[in-house]
Amino acid sequence: MDGSTRALADALAHQAVRQGENTPSVRGADWHTATVTAVDATPGTVDCGQIRARRTPHYTLPAVGDLCVLLRSGSGNWVAMPPLATTSGTWTTLTLAAGFTHPGHGYQPGYLVEGRRVWWRGRIAATTGTIANGTTIATIPASVRPEDGEFVGWSSPRNAAVNPAVVRMEITDTGALRTYETANPPTWVSLDGLTYHID
Repeated sequence: MDGSTRALADALAHQAVRQGENTPSVRGADWHTATVTAVDATPGTVDCGQIRARRTPHYTLPAVGDLCVLLRSGSGNWVAMPPLATTSGTWTTLTLAAGFTHPGHGYQPGYLVEGRRVWWRGRIAATTGTIANGTTIATIPASVRPEDGEFVGWSSPRNAAVNPAVVRMEITDTGALRTYETANPPTWVSLDGLTYHID
């Protein structure tokens, strides 16, 4: 085989390899991670660059920027799995309004972001006395407020001055964290267990 024939054979071989790498029927099924660039251009799908993938039933809250897992079948069809966690498990301390502090027991007040879910923990106390009804004790950062600007309300543990030892708390659409109790104002309240999705 002369040099020109060998060169042509090598070129054809390389071309065949490249074609096989990009042809699902040759390459077969695989998976990789990708960032979502558009949502529901076709209902029930996400776009990751040039790839349009059908969302699985568990991928219910897609958003641009999600880091998801894409699966490809041998026939070339793509499926998008729910996004991966984007944090390393680091809790962020919540900045409290003037007149409020950590009471010295329980966790420091803070939040953890895992994908599109926010988890809360920690206790907050009045610096002196009790927490007045309707007082804003902190402003939740915009990046971790409930999705679509919705109010979130829940029952929160408090100091055991009354039975049951709970108060109503809420996060408003502007991010104000408030507590409500008129008859027996609490000296401290808890964020433990609060969780919701974000945009």
